Amino acid sequence: MGAILVPLIVLAVILVVAVIGIRSWAGRRNAVADDLAERRTPTLDYVVPPGQDPVVLLTALSADGYSATEDPRRTDLVHISCPAGLDRDRARVRATIQAVHTTAVETGAPIESGPVKFVDEQ
Repeated sequence: MGAILVPLIVLAVILVVAVIGIRSWAGRRNAVADDLAERRTPTLDYVVPPGQDPVVLLTALSADGYSATEDPRRTDLVHISCPAGLDRDRARVRATIQAVHTTAVETGAPIESGPVKFVDEQ
């Protein structure tokens, strides 16, 4: 009986730690999304073209040092934080998005996107 109880206790502890970690990560992600969705935060808003996975863009932007998130109400809209100001970050954010040439993380299918235009440019 004791030999079965120890692995069950270890498994329960692992599950509790995993749940706490996931909740913490989700809370931080939601806080960033809420912050970027507010109008007082300078953001560039980009509508993701059909067939493009927003996660690929979010990953590229994060790798380039930008905080970015999907809009909580529109999954095809990405908010990109521009702490230096819209005019200073616009060209670099545009270049980062243009450098993404795949549609999804798993398939890696190539995509030919048109010119990158932000919502305030349309």
